[in-house]
Amino acid sequence: LEEYAAAAAAGGDVFGKTVFPHAPLLASAELWAGRIVPVLHYTMGGITFAADGAVLSAAGERIGGLHAAGEVTGGVHGNNRLGGNSLLECTVFGSIVGNKLAAKAAEARRARDAASTAAASAPAA
Repeated sequence: LEEYAAAAAAGGDVFGKTVFPHAPLLASAELWAGRIVPVLHYTMGGITFAADGAVLSAAGERIGGLHAAGEVTGGVHGNNRLGGNSLLECTVFGSIVGNKLAAKAAEARRARDAASTAAASAPAA
């Protein structure tokens, strides 16, 4: 921790690191460590889907009630993608699908409430 703080104060360390966003780290602070290993970070291709996030069958028809967003989907970037676009893709299509499903849930709730109100106001048999 002392070496890290000294390197941060000096503006760099022996490995060429020049950014120290968490300096200074205090020995009395609670510190967490994680093991980092190489992983597959992005795949090209995936589920075919419509602009509104609806999943499409192999025949190009919508599959009712099935939606997709993010890296599970395919076709947005073609056979290559620009670095950083993955997060934007997840955000855009996640928002589209989330808003669509929230509106659908609100509509179902209104219909259920209307049916419940109608049943409650119906004359007893």
